[in-house]
Amino acid sequence: MSEGREGEELRAARIRAGLTQEEAARRAGISVRTVRHIERGQVRNPRHASLDRLAGVVGYRRPAVPGAGRDGGRTTPPPAACEIRLLGPLTVLRAGKRVAMPLKLRALLGLLAVQPDQVVRHDEMADVLWPDQPPLSHANLLHTYAARLRRVLDEDTGSAAGRRIRTVRGGYVLDSDGVRLDLREFDERVSHARQTAATAPAEALELYGGALRSRQGRLLEDVSHLWQHPAVVRVAQRHVDVAIDCADLALRLNRPASAVEHLAAAAHEEPLHESLQARMMLALAGSGRRAAALQLFAELRVRLRRELGVEPSQEVWRARHTILTMDAGASSGEPPVPGAFLPPSGAPDTPVNHDGPPAAEPLRVIATPAQLPPPPQPFVGRGEQLDALDALLRPRGTDTAPMGIGIVHGPPETGKSALAVRWAHGHHADFPDGQLYADLRGSGSAPVPPGTVLARFLHSLGVRDAWLPDTTEEAQVLFRSMVAGRRFLLLLDDAADPAQVRALLPGTPGNLVLVTSRAPLTGLVTREGATRVRVGPLLPGESFALLEACLGTHRVAAEPAEAGEFAALCGHLPLAVRKAAARVAASQQVSLRVAVDQLARARGETARRLFRDDSEQTPADGGKARRAPGTQAAALADTDADSVFPG
Repeated sequence: MSEGREGEELRAARIRAGLTQEEAARRAGISVRTVRHIERGQVRNPRHASLDRLAGVVGYRRPAVPGAGRDGGRTTPPPAACEIRLLGPLTVLRAGKRVAMPLKLRALLGLLAVQPDQVVRHDEMADVLWPDQPPLSHANLLHTYAARLRRVLDEDTGSAAGRRIRTVRGGYVLDSDGVRLDLREFDERVSHARQTAATAPAEALELYGGALRSRQGRLLEDVSHLWQHPAVVRVAQRHVDVAIDCADLALRLNRPASAVEHLAAAAHEEPLHESLQARMMLALAGSGRRAAALQLFAELRVRLRRELGVEPSQEVWRARHTILTMDAGASSGEPPVPGAFLPPSGAPDTPVNHDGPPAAEPLRVIATPAQLPPPPQPFVGRGEQLDALDALLRPRGTDTAPMGIGIVHGPPETGKSALAVRWAHGHHADFPDGQLYADLRGSGSAPVPPGTVLARFLHSLGVRDAWLPDTTEEAQVLFRSMVAGRRFLLLLDDAADPAQVRALLPGTPGNLVLVTSRAPLTGLVTREGATRVRVGPLLPGESFALLEACLGTHRVAAEPAEAGEFAALCGHLPLAVRKAAARVAASQQVSLRVAVDQLARARGETARRLFRDDSEQTPADGGKARRAPGTQAAALADTDADSVFPG
């Protein structure tokens, strides 16, 4: 074969391998100028050794050279002097022959080769070789193992200066110059594919495919105790990213079968990787295997629930929805619309349109949940309690801070709900993802079941009826998954007991739960670290200020002594004061003196029967009701004057 023809074929092989002239020259140990001249056929009598090394680098098999003697060349390209394969079982080839090594040497070489040209420290090696406890002589043993590795790798170098395992301060380095590393070739092909994807996507897909097909199995497949090492995990994640990029490109080019081929190995190795599995579902469906795609979804959902206790991500649900709504032509092998099977690339909350079958609707909300009741008016006092609630926000500055839980507790009519709602309205900005509210009706005869509340919350977060889990436990898992990493305020009003609240708690920091209850909910304090904020009657000055807000400053100032008696007869309970004041305010002819006399008479049994709604209320523990004398002031209030807040 002429030099010009062979040069052209070497150039074509280099391009297929995704290598630049500089990369090929460096790996073959020749100059860039020599590579350029060989490819152009400008070398009249090229050295066959140079041609053989270049051919080995680019994956080109040279034809036999007739009559070649000792100096004239070889009938087959010579293998690289030293080759290390990591993409599969760890393999060392020297002059084309496999070299056997014991496990300790294999582990050490794998650790060095996965980080070529980087210092690997002695303590890092010791942790890998002796995970339980390094022996006292481990430093000497490391030196011995490094020397044995040198004998394996450096046989062709012939001098200490050419050592491939170099000693540096504190560790060792694998010098990859002159070593053929399949991991480096993989990365070079991928780099070339990414550079080519925008201008020549079909060529980029071939380069991606060539890189992925070069893998002979899992990274360091037979050195399993390296799998969890950070360097190995990083490289393995790069392979997953390449498989995803390759699949996305194949789906964009409407070649779903190619996507299945390139995803299969990575999806098998990473059964819980949801982005991989979502793309595999789309690729299977696009290849006419919609049943297999839906079966994969079902299996993934079972695995996630069993092993992690979570529901599939929004990306997986969108892929499932795309498959279910895919038209018959797209799933039967007919040419689909461009981009029909491409997974959404926008933000998780943003629907993506690819001008093909409708993409799955994400879990989205019409508006950010803002479910708090209106703030109470008028509202006075409670400075100490408001400060205590403010303190719940302080530990939330770090990811390791516990989730804030505040319990506002106290007797009926002390204004627990009013306080909680007032504080929550004042901290909208601290919870940009929304405020969720539920009246748990814990002081009544039929508290609201947690499953009912969870269903309402999930609806508020965009979960449709068809996606609601079947059990309360599954609804808990989905709810916690959806609020994880976000900042929600949950106001759980009138809780019955810790169990009712516990089922509604998020599972991660960043969220805050505010609970009101007649009971102190000690179980939440001991197990979840909740903070209790007790609410009792108002101070006399605060009751007086509340009366001024309800009746007007001039009317209260005209009868200040009677105003004080009025508030005292109401037990300084804010709800009782507001009820009674509302009745007095409705009639300008009723003086405070008359109102005080009415309240005083209402303290007997007759008043209890007249105002049965108050007297029939019982504490959360089901015991006999014991009402503060001031609560009998509710007799002066009409039904529609009652506060909208329980307790």
